[in-house]
Amino acid sequence: MTWLMWIFLASIVMFLLYLVNIYYVSAARCPSSDRMDGKTVVITGSNTGIGKYAAIELARRGAHVILACRDRKRTEEALRDIRRLSGSEKVEMEMLDLASLQSVRECAKRLRDRLTKLDVLINNAGVMMASGKSVDGYEIHFAVNHLGHFLLTNLLLDLMKKAPAARIINVSSINHAFWGLQINWDDINFSKPYWRMNAYSHSKLANVLFTNELARRLKDTNITANSLHPGVVRTEVTRSILGNYQSILDGIILLITPIWYCLTKTPEQGAQTSIYLATDRQLDHVTGKYFSECKECPSSKTSQDRQSAERLWKLSEEMTNLRDALKEIRNN
Repeated sequence: MTWLMWIFLASIVMFLLYLVNIYYVSAARCPSSDRMDGKTVVITGSNTGIGKYAAIELARRGAHVILACRDRKRTEEALRDIRRLSGSEKVEMEMLDLASLQSVRECAKRLRDRLTKLDVLINNAGVMMASGKSVDGYEIHFAVNHLGHFLLTNLLLDLMKKAPAARIINVSSINHAFWGLQINWDDINFSKPYWRMNAYSHSKLANVLFTNELARRLKDTNITANSLHPGVVRTEVTRSILGNYQSILDGIILLITPIWYCLTKTPEQGAQTSIYLATDRQLDHVTGKYFSECKECPSSKTSQDRQSAERLWKLSEEMTNLRDALKEIRNN
């Protein structure tokens, strides 16, 4: 084959991938135009990526949005961007490091002190393909993606009960169903062997189990809880996968970058299901469900196991020392 033929075939492949991106990868848009006036929203990890675009849209719809993030400088920059792009000044920031349970407790206390109610909590922040342990000695994916959000959510429930109708939205991933994954009960910290993608998927399964158990515990209250898969999104989290191997695969990465862009979503596209779950009035009483592409869909069989959800809840209570944290925050 001549080089002209190779160029022609590559062009055809890229065109087909482009069509796939338009009609499948990035097809879903939030169908709701409902306003958020008078509502307060807290979004973790909202200084970049999916969380940032969700913040822009919710602020544009009139919500009072609080960015709960770890890096002060980057959050201040995001705050300016979100105010400018949304046209709203009702955007604030709060420091939160989900890798530290002490930071979570302190953030929850400040939020309880400054707010009279909380309408929507979007547990969006996460790490992927990281390594090491949290400040408290837990495997980093499980600590940030699950335990930090588990503690934050429980410490803010009293505030959410003061809202007319509150929503908890947990950003999970299709990886929660990775190869029939189960919770690693015997080695929750993945001391051996340690595969980062498996640890990430493990934390995303925990997100769905937590959501389902939370929904059961909040039955007949004003609070709903749902989880979602945002799609494969071009954020800093997914870019870190390539970054881990950059020194070895620079050339290959350069070649696959166009394909990667065709088969993944922009952060704005990835935020659509979060925006939908936060805004659509028809979801007022929908709880304990899993969503993708702004539609309800089935989660994995394991994630629907009630015994696993209850066991994870009890384990998470112990690992976060939830009961003492609740006593402390209610007595202050």
